[in-house]
Amino acid sequence: MRWSELQPTPEIVQALEHAGLSRPEDGDQNQKRAWSKAFADGCAVAVAAQLRRSRLTGKTIRPAKLGEGTEPLTPLGAGTKKRIDVTVADPVLGLEIGVSLKGMNFRDPTNENFDKNLTGRLYELGDEVRMVHEHLPHCFMVGILFFPLESTTDKTPSSFAHAVVKLRERTGRLDAALMGHAAKCDASYVALYTLGTEPGYARGINRFFNVENAPPRRGLPQVALTLTLEEMVDQVVSMATFEHSITWSDPEQE
Repeated sequence: MRWSELQPTPEIVQALEHAGLSRPEDGDQNQKRAWSKAFADGCAVAVAAQLRRSRLTGKTIRPAKLGEGTEPLTPLGAGTKKRIDVTVADPVLGLEIGVSLKGMNFRDPTNENFDKNLTGRLYELGDEVRMVHEHLPHCFMVGILFFPLESTTDKTPSSFAHAVVKLRERTGRLDAALMGHAAKCDASYVALYTLGTEPGYARGINRFFNVENAPPRRGLPQVALTLTLEEMVDQVVSMATFEHSITWSDPEQE
């Protein structure tokens, strides 16, 4: 299947509608920030809804709807609050899975690239993940960066490729006990989405690219290397519950 043949993801279409019918390309920073926040809120609801449809049971998963948000996280001894976009909590064990969403939705007016403030966003992500891991070392933290489809062709290497490489450097803890790895995500993805203004693409197409894969220097990643929202959540749940590391052998024949 090719990108032009993909169907829109209904939950991402709803997130775009919540943000606004058109992206304020010529707006000021406040308008762009407001659009990005509204889009991120919609995406958080989409991810949380898919987590509720997964095989997780007996968990409190937030946000449940637009406008609800999540409770500010205050680990004991942290002395500060941090709001994680999507949370999966157990009534006894507390936070088990956290998902932090960041968006790079607008071109820089000077160079027309999408990754101008990538370093700043990664520092924000690392700070959130570090605070959680220092106090809840076994919590599975996921980082997701959202980029519009145009980010795959804005330069060479593209902003999309640059984000994959840099986010990969901040992903993968060897051991939960290693404090030097506290700022690293346990899994990370760069998510691409369409606005419907790109010739040949429907509005709301969305795929997730695991940063452990190799991106093209320029251009769209192969569809086969990307995941749907459902597939991404299924992969996260498998990793968080260690299902991905279990293999089975055939029994001895009687």
